[in-house]
Amino acid sequence: MKQQIDLLIANTLLDEGEVYLPEVGTLILYRHAAELLSKRELLRPYRELRLTKEQRGESLLSCISKIASVSEERASDIYAEWLAQSLRNNVLTIGGVCVIEHEKITTTDKTFEDMANPNGRGSVKVNPRTNYFIYIIAGLCMGFALGIAGYVLYTNGTFDKLFAKSTITPASEAFESVAEVTATEIVEPVVETAEQPTESSIAVAEQPTILPMQKGSSYAVWGVYNELPNAEDAKAWLGEKFPEIEAHIYQYDARYMVALCELPSRSECGRKVSAWKAQSQSFKNVWVYTR
Repeated sequence: MKQQIDLLIANTLLDEGEVYLPEVGTLILYRHAAELLSKRELLRPYRELRLTKEQRGESLLSCISKIASVSEERASDIYAEWLAQSLRNNVLTIGGVCVIEHEKITTTDKTFEDMANPNGRGSVKVNPRTNYFIYIIAGLCMGFALGIAGYVLYTNGTFDKLFAKSTITPASEAFESVAEVTATEIVEPVVETAEQPTESSIAVAEQPTILPMQKGSSYAVWGVYNELPNAEDAKAWLGEKFPEIEAHIYQYDARYMVALCELPSRSECGRKVSAWKAQSQSFKNVWVYTR
């Protein structure tokens, strides 16, 4: 039960930006706007987890009641049980999210940090001679100043959605029942990591198909690449070493994602990933992404 409540808190934060925990306070995923540090350096926008005693957003009791289809009284009992399991020596541990000690967030889980900020934190270099890049920077600063979540630029050159979000698991799947629930494993994302194929061992297709991701679908992600040739190499290497798996390349923001499969259910995709990991160490870094 504790794992499911932890996942529900993470999902609510990523979806709504804040959630109220009775007797604890309100967790807020605060949005920092992009900041121009100098003519050659830009601080990228990012989101930071904060805690306030002010009651804001939807109560976790209400979330539990809706997701588990139980009364407010039963939701209150579930919450009390979760709080008893999570609180030890005045230290509240929310698995996969954060650790709260002395009414302050002392640690933010790396997996949650990666989900909240898929592009990471830090600064990027700016070329002041490139006018169109300056216009993009100005647009980002203005957009985030108005509270816009972010931007996604598709290959067709139009903005399809602002600031694409990664979710840990759909809230509708967080509970199968009150008495019996199944936790979905949160796996750290992998970007251009282990077992990269060499140029000599693969044959790259001349015109690879880049597929768009579908809303609500889940993907078993082998890796996410900044350059298309690297994604092509990974797909070709997978086809050579694991011919039974039909991998595809998908558009992932301005990058390229190589996925082993695309399924409508996150739980089904998670089971496939678990089976692959049990089959071979080559799949140890495969993770599940839900559009």
